[in-house]
Amino acid sequence: MANRIVLISTARVQEVTAKAAFYPGHLLELASDGKYQKHSSEGQSALRVVALEDALQGNTTATAYAAEDAAQAVFANRGDNLQMFLKAGETAVIGSPLISAGDGTLVLESNVTSGVTVKDVVAYAEEALDLSGLGAVATLVDVLVR
Repeated sequence: MANRIVLISTARVQEVTAKAAFYPGHLLELASDGKYQKHSSEGQSALRVVALEDALQGNTTATAYAAEDAAQAVFANRGDNLQMFLKAGETAVIGSPLISAGDGTLVLESNVTSGVTVKDVVAYAEEALDLSGLGAVATLVDVLVR
C-alpha cells in the first residue's frame, strides 16, 4: 500500500485550517468558523475533501494534524483514486458503496447505524478489506471517488 493519500487525481490541493485533530485520509467538512473538521453526519451529503499527508514537512499518512494546524487537503473529483479510512468493524469488497460514518471514516452503505436515509455515496471500494476482527482499527483503503 502506498504511503500517500492521492493515488490518481486531477483535483486541486489546498491548505486548510484544522478545527480539531484528524489524520490524512479522513473525510473533512467545512465548519461554521471556516475551519475543517472530520465529516460529522452519517450518510449525508459531503464535499469530497480529504486530508492529505504533509509531505512538504516530511510527514506521512501516520502523522496527525492538531487543532489550528495548517493542513493539506485534496478537493477530489469524481473518478479520483484515493486512500480513505474504512471504519473498524466493516468488511468491504471491491465495488462496495461507501458513505460517511459521521466521524471522518467510511462505512458500507448497507451498515447505516443512525437510521438516517442515505443521501450520498462518497466512494466505492477499490480493494477488499476485512476489519471485522476483534481489535481491528480504522484502516486506509483504496477507493474510487463518486
